[in-house]
Formats: sequence, C-alpha cells, structure tokens
Amino acid sequence: MRKILYAVPVICLFACSPRLQPSPPATLTPLSDTAFVVVLEEADRFSGGQKAGVIHSSDNTIAPACTYEDIISRMQQAARTRGANLIKITSYSTPRAGNNCEQITANLYKVGHPRSYERKFTWHPARTLSWEDYKGTPSTIREANVGARTSCRFGIKIDTGSTPGKARVIVTSEFICYQSSVRPNQQTPSLLAHEQLHFDLCEAYARSLRKTLAATNLTPANVARISKDAFLQTYQLYREQQALYDAETEHGLNPEAQVRWKKKITDALNGLQAYQQ
Repeated sequence: MRKILYAVPVICLFACSPRLQPSPPATLTPLSDTAFVVVLEEADRFSGGQKAGVIHSSDNTIAPACTYEDIISRMQQAARTRGANLIKITSYSTPRAGNNCEQITANLYKVGHPRSYERKFTWHPARTLSWEDYKGTPSTIREANVGARTSCRFGIKIDTGSTPGKARVIVTSEFICYQSSVRPNQQTPSLLAHEQLHFDLCEAYARSLRKTLAATNLTPANVARISKDAFLQTYQLYREQQALYDAETEHGLNPEAQVRWKKKITDALNGLQAYQQ
C-alpha cells in the first residue's frame, strides 16, 4: 500500500520565494451523516480545496479504531462533522512494537464535486456504477468487440493486532476508476448494466470468501496460510465465472443471456447477504 511520493526538484522555489504564512483551517457547515467523503492515499496527488483541519488516528473520536478500514470509516464521519468531503492521507505507518494499531494522519478539505477525485471505491448496494466512474483511457481497450473494460478486484488484509491472540481477515471488493475505461460511442445504459454485473460478481465472490473464513478458527499462527489458500481457491473460481459471463452474454450483446446472469448474480448476492461488509 505504501508508495514513494513522486518528487519534483523545487530548489529555486524555496530559495527565491518569500515564506508565506499558512491560512488557518476554515470553519465549515457540517455535512449530513450520509454525505459522500472521498479518501486519497498518501501517494495520490492533490491540490486545491478549502482546508478544514488535520485529523489523526490517535484523536479521541478516532482512537478506538485500530485497523486501516475502521480508522478511515471514523475519519469519514469526523470529516462530515467538520464540513469536509475529502480526506488526504499525509502519513501512514503499520503497527509496531508497543502499538498494535495502524497510524494515520490526514488533512481534511471541502471540494466541489468530490467524486471527480475518486480513484477507487468499495462495492455498496446504493453505489451503482456510472460512466463518470470510468476514468481510464479508452485506447487501452484492444479488443474490437469490447466497448468497455471494468477493473474490479477483491482482496484480503490480515489483522492480528486488534485483539491479542486473535486474528481476522478483512475482505475488500473494489472498483478501480483509472483502470476502467469505455469507448466514447459505447456509453449506453445496457452496456453499463452489463459492467455493473461484473462488479456485482466480484462482490459475490468477496462474500463467498468471507463466509469461508468466518467458518474457520483463525489464529495469528495460521491466519496467513489459511487466508491465502482460501483466497487463491476463490479467486480461481471468480476468474472462471467472469470469463463465462462475458462469453455467454457476448459482452452484453445477448439480452436473454444477460437476463439469466442478472438473476444468477442477484440470487448469489441475496444468498450471501449476511456476509456483506
């Protein structure tokens, strides 16, 4: 997850420019509890926006959380109370001796159109795909009969620090915006519905993996081996089903097959409802 920030020489800028006093964070009107808040990683470039403050994982409102996912969830709610809709992570460190929790520091901003800054997002029933989510370059689509390419993935993260002697595996299901693209003349509702089912299928297998792991007695000693084996087995099945879906629906051009697959994937999601993140 950690990446080296891209650095540009700015020696003359610092040597020749007068030192400016930073503007104090603005006091903004709080947002609703369901307002969208985008999160940018440490390596993501960002400039602009109205700064609303700085937040740390050690803050009283955040500190009960220990893993990255839990910390970010609490930070998003704290951002809403401060009127911010963008979190830019500025510092991240993994758990170390004496502290079993991940450490995160971030700046909070208020920006217009926060979804335009989004680089990836987690599957959610209320967050269906739109063509605005496809931010990749269409020229990367090499197949002549393919109008869009959806990049989605599920993955695992091991947590052995939250509870001594215990282990858990966090399974994520994400859409990757800049690896997803669509041809300009192919942005139709039917094709978008086809691509949505690719993402839904990804979520179905993420839930299947959660179910498998939930039935296993995970410990710090066995969690790495068991979770890796379960992931690889599930991932192989997932890839096969994604390829079969495209083959049978002819990349969404076969309406009858599309209807069948929609029912199949919807039934799978409903049957695994208990394992939604």
